[in-house]
Amino acid sequence: MNKLWKLVALALAVLMLSAPALSLAEDAAIIAHKADGIVIDGNLGDWNLDSPAVVDQPLQVIRDFDYWQGVEDLSAKFYLAWNEDNLYFAADVTEDTPLGAIEMLPIDGEDNLKLYISTNPESPADRTAYDTWDWLVYLIMDEPYWDTAIDRSMVEKDKALRFISMGMDGGESVLDGYECAVEMTTTGFTFECVIPWFNFSGENPNVKKCKIEKYVPKVGDVLKVDFAITDIDYPCPGTEYIPQMAWTGSPAISFSPAEWGTVTLAE
Repeated sequence: MNKLWKLVALALAVLMLSAPALSLAEDAAIIAHKADGIVIDGNLGDWNLDSPAVVDQPLQVIRDFDYWQGVEDLSAKFYLAWNEDNLYFAADVTEDTPLGAIEMLPIDGEDNLKLYISTNPESPADRTAYDTWDWLVYLIMDEPYWDTAIDRSMVEKDKALRFISMGMDGGESVLDGYECAVEMTTTGFTFECVIPWFNFSGENPNVKKCKIEKYVPKVGDVLKVDFAITDIDYPCPGTEYIPQMAWTGSPAISFSPAEWGTVTLAE
């Protein structure tokens, strides 16, 4: 039965690749409500969970498809919340080998959550290249270290405004005021964190002479956003195949925000 399931999933993936006009991004949209009493303790009982970004389909595997063993091996629901000062990010993850990290691996080969987000609601939704206000944030699932990184390598130099990549060699925390917590479950774990908005601006104390102004969110803003999750299944040396899944199911999210979904900020 498992072999049959894999053949069906592979057929679906091939169909997706043969139909470039079909994009999961077209229907990928969630709502982020204002944070109301959220406590960063790993328990999502104080979250509004009505609008998840669900990642559990074969078409959402963007790397090492043959080594993804189905929803019990790796799947997730992602959530966002917000207020004027902070972005809140949560995940309910199903994973059979949670919280795995190996120092010798590149940061994109660690167990991680990846948040792709724009902080400019005026940016063209169909842009095919990163602009000044587009960000890729790595949150490493390695208790108790919880390394973070920001990848800006895809932003052209003249658009980066001196905000370059940070933490990409691992072992750093580049988000000032970042707090996170995890709670283990019978099927994996729940994770939540808070990221002050100023980290995506010249107010981030880890950058110098950056002219990007702090984003001030408001109800009704629509931001481009995407989520990805990376899973190490095996201890070294069996780490050459590391499945990765993304909400909109396109490897192109790494260079084209047009392939991202959207989040609408609501009360």
